[in-house]
Amino acid sequence: MCSSACAPRSRRYVIACLVIPLLVICGCTDLDEITQFAKASQSVGSAFPSIAEQAAESCAVANSFRTPQMNTPLPCDVYASLNPALVKINAALFNYIASLGKLASDDLSKVPGGMDKLSDELKQAGVSTQDQAKASAANGLAKAITKIWASGYRQHELSRIVGDNNQAVQDVSDFLSDYAAGKYRQSLNDEWRYETAYCTNAASAAEPLASDLLARKCAADHSRIELKIKAIKSYQAALNTIKETHATLNKERGHWGAKQLSKELGPQIVSLGSAAASVNQAF
Repeated sequence: MCSSACAPRSRRYVIACLVIPLLVICGCTDLDEITQFAKASQSVGSAFPSIAEQAAESCAVANSFRTPQMNTPLPCDVYASLNPALVKINAALFNYIASLGKLASDDLSKVPGGMDKLSDELKQAGVSTQDQAKASAANGLAKAITKIWASGYRQHELSRIVGDNNQAVQDVSDFLSDYAAGKYRQSLNDEWRYETAYCTNAASAAEPLASDLLARKCAADHSRIELKIKAIKSYQAALNTIKETHATLNKERGHWGAKQLSKELGPQIVSLGSAAASVNQAF
């Protein structure tokens, strides 16, 4: 029989995080809370393709603002081969987290495809050997999604899966934060750097009206770029939340307790919700 502690509770952001889906306390599960967590985490992860697309666009825009003082073209072609691989790695991580909450598709359609080609794609894009090693851990997460669905809600199976994949979660999160998000932030910074040089160079005291219009456009672009950079920082913060959450689950494997973990992970879930709001505002 379920006690009153199993009754569903409505919250703006779910305090239970990943823990409640893993525990089958009193034989019941609060599906509303699982849904809330899934929405928070997936809202961050689903924005990644738009972030990747923006990086390629920013690179092209930066090149359009070349001046005699800043005339070196940026290598924008790299994104055509790099972005598809990074999108798959991001999907592997966030779909794995969703699967811990048993909210991925029952037919496993959310398992990223083409993971067997990941190493070649990263190598072709010029990713360093060290970064490739971290990124390759995404293969393990993709396989873990299948295992999670095969094991159902058996706590001892999920506990083992968390333990088996904790290092992969750490490595993939680090790769996405340091390499992928770092590279995308740099692309936006480059756009503003090149545009600033152009705006400064094109301003003319002889044409005050045109110069004023240009200054207004540059200021608007700066605000837009700053908003997107802030959003990418929020995406990086969400990755850190995922790392910490998974590490806590791994540390306390075998003796998970809903009350204790709710207290420990509550602030992280609030942080994840804030990150989702920031990312979706910009992308």
